[in-house]
Amino acid sequence: MSGALRKQITSSSRLMIYAAVQFVALTLLAMWLYPGGAVFDRTSDHYLFFGNFFSDLGATHTPSGRSNFFSLALFVFALGCSGLALMNFSSSWKAIYARRRQARRAGHFSQTFLVLSGLCFIGIAATPWDHLLALHNLFVKGAFALLLGYLACLLQLQGKNYWPRRYIVCNVLYLIVLAAYVLLLFFGPTLATAHGLGLQVVAQKIIVYASMFNIGVQALGIRGHLTGL
Repeated sequence: MSGALRKQITSSSRLMIYAAVQFVALTLLAMWLYPGGAVFDRTSDHYLFFGNFFSDLGATHTPSGRSNFFSLALFVFALGCSGLALMNFSSSWKAIYARRRQARRAGHFSQTFLVLSGLCFIGIAATPWDHLLALHNLFVKGAFALLLGYLACLLQLQGKNYWPRRYIVCNVLYLIVLAAYVLLLFFGPTLATAHGLGLQVVAQKIIVYASMFNIGVQALGIRGHLTGL
């Protein structure tokens, strides 16, 4: 691997780690600033863990009609930066491939899936659900379905190139959680009931923060590998 490529991937890995950390910090702050209001509890005056989606942070107004400017700004910035970081991180497969130069096709596919997933996350940030619900939901489904494709290709790439076992195990565990969420997203309970919405809301929070954790761990692994070369 050339010195220029090593420097580029190291930089993109560092950016991915920062993006994951800032996403968690800024979305938690956005929840704290959320003025209140949920589909099944319009009188609430704060963010409800079991009643509000992440997407509620990115709405222009809450279900109770209150302005949501500050949470919206934080959500758009956090998710937009994360989407861009994912796209930038997509070429990191080359560091894994450089170990034994196996499964090149899986690497290329992983890059394509991650770029498209990153674009979908940016699309989520750019389409507030209270104005563009159908398009917003399309981006949500696309983002996680494409992330699933990325993960399947990444695992093949890591396995063929004897990547450290701890990162493969972390990816396998995440794959199980992500696959379950994608099934729930496409075939899960309706949002028309409080129970169904609550289940989807909690599942979304688990997968979103699990995604940030796993991609951060993978980025640390790649950065550590290149630093040791």
